[in-house]
Amino acid sequence: MTYERRPPRDERLHWVLLANAARARLFERDHDNGALRELESFVHPDSRLKASATEHDRAGQGAHGAGRAHFEPPTSPREREQQHFAEQLAHLLDDAARGDHMPGFALIASSPFLGRLRSTLGTAAAARLTFHADRDLTAFVGRELELRVSELLPPPPANDER
Repeated sequence: MTYERRPPRDERLHWVLLANAARARLFERDHDNGALRELESFVHPDSRLKASATEHDRAGQGAHGAGRAHFEPPTSPREREQQHFAEQLAHLLDDAARGDHMPGFALIASSPFLGRLRSTLGTAAAARLTFHADRDLTAFVGRELELRVSELLPPPPANDER
């Protein structure tokens, strides 16, 4: 008689991060039915402020050196705040990946914040990114949210596939 030896089931739940430039929601996704359980919610209101409310210095300042002038492209205060928020979220995901708190994660974010967030992921988090999509689902709740996420993500593996 032959027995197939299977690796032990990974009990850590897959994470799903829903984000836009001002809000993010982190979920665990159940192995058996794909249900979502919210772990944490993040709000970054500075990403939505008017430029006059966040402006600290003039954009496009030049740096002089070796007889040449180098001008950096102007970056709006809003873009700087969005970059800061992306870096905060990327740091959270990278810490979780390095701490082995999740087997993988899906990233569903609005455009262009998806690109901004993906470009700031550390190597540990980037290695665990299993899926990404350009959608803003941060405002949805309950059954409507689970339905929209399940339409995007592949179903959880069946019991015999683990």
